[in-house]
Amino acid sequence: MIINISLEELMSFLNASEDAEMLSDGEYVVDLFDTDAPVTANVKIEKDACHVLAAAYLLYDEAQDGWYMGDRIEDEKVVLKAFEDAMGAIQ
Repeated sequence: MIINISLEELMSFLNASEDAEMLSDGEYVVDLFDTDAPVTANVKIEKDACHVLAAAYLLYDEAQDGWYMGDRIEDEKVVLKAFEDAMGAIQ
């Protein structure tokens, strides 16, 4: 899926985030905790678009004291809102 987001702002966010890791040139995995429902996403930034390769909700297990992937997200509006919320939280 492709999300309509400012690539310049997204790249700035990804490069500054402690919860983002660059996998290869333009490809990142990022955990977005500053949202209503935490999300993890794998994105590929190209010159004209942000391709979301995969996205899922993050769920917390108190017994394990850690986060794990929940249901897949296939609605680009949900992913876009998660990025916008997370990016807005650091401004």
